[in-house]
Amino acid sequence: MRIVCGPCMQARDEDADYSKQLDREIKHWIRPYDQAIKLLLLGTGESGKTTIIKQMKILHVQGFSQSERIEKVKYIRHNVYESIHDILFNMAPLGISLRNPKNHDAYRFILKCGPDGPPEYNEEYYDFVRSLWKDSGVRECFRRSNEYQLIDSAEYFLDRLDLLQKSDYIPSDADILRCRQKTTGIQKIEFKVKVPKSMAGGVQDFWMFDVGGQRGERKKWIQVFEGIHAIWFVVACSDFDQTLREDNSQNRLKEALVLFEDVWQSRFLLTAGLIVFLNKQDLLERKISAGRSVGDYFPAYRTYKPEADEHTRTKLFIRSMFADLTTKKQARQNMAASAERFRVVEASRPRECYFHFTTATDTDNVRTVFRDVHQIILTHILTNIGVY
Repeated sequence: MRIVCGPCMQARDEDADYSKQLDREIKHWIRPYDQAIKLLLLGTGESGKTTIIKQMKILHVQGFSQSERIEKVKYIRHNVYESIHDILFNMAPLGISLRNPKNHDAYRFILKCGPDGPPEYNEEYYDFVRSLWKDSGVRECFRRSNEYQLIDSAEYFLDRLDLLQKSDYIPSDADILRCRQKTTGIQKIEFKVKVPKSMAGGVQDFWMFDVGGQRGERKKWIQVFEGIHAIWFVVACSDFDQTLREDNSQNRLKEALVLFEDVWQSRFLLTAGLIVFLNKQDLLERKISAGRSVGDYFPAYRTYKPEADEHTRTKLFIRSMFADLTTKKQARQNMAASAERFRVVEASRPRECYFHFTTATDTDNVRTVFRDVHQIILTHILTNIGVY
């Protein structure tokens, strides 16, 4: 008996052939051994870029070895010193004095050591720091840290002084994530991530580049622009009331807006996907709860309409300022207020910009966000090459 294929069977065969061909093309573009997906972290200084690099190491490169943890001890202990030193150094300019007269010797000792710290971190030094951190005058100066330069992790480390001073102290992941080291030059991390079965499966190589965000470092950015598939632009939302470390006349969030516009318009990055991490949501919420308002620095906030709690309204307002730089205002207003990402279409060319609210020190948060971002990046690349 001879079987004749009708139009329906023929169509199914053609669909199956096309599906197999599509799978082959996807595998060709997504799984080559000699080509990785290249991600570039951009943003102003202290926005959290290096913390994200550390999270990729924790999530995708088996974390930190014992020797790497031990190497971080000296940096963490210096973070403790620079924190207490910077607080004490700014007490007099802010008109704040010690509340406990017994702390004057400790106060003079720390300031006499200067920015480099004491010759050794001995028991006397730790007793001085512990006593000073309990002083209500020191705490008052800490609460006004937006008026001077202080690392975000100051409170975290000073609260853990008893642990950090132990001779056998080994930093945890949480400690390492909060350890502050200025990024200079270009840093790179390589890692592998499983590709969803819907996109052919397998494993994809990623290269992630981190370049210094302070003004003097930005001239180096052009060196890594070529071949970049996606930009992760990191914004420290909690910096709305702070100034740049390298220029105390410029608001940090305003600087981030200027920089973002430059990145969005860069002719070198037109084909790269753009993902904005609205970072430090934990610190932003803490500031809002303490009574700080973004409206004191960005007057447009006072007429911003979404009905929500103050933290939610603030983070949506910050997102809207960045969104306004990518498209016409009326197109942005059609976006649902709760959406965390949306499509941006300019008159000259279609382009996508995705927004995520993040806390880079929270590994679970970064894991969830990266899962979404991974899918976005793969889709963007496949769309650009006409395969998806």
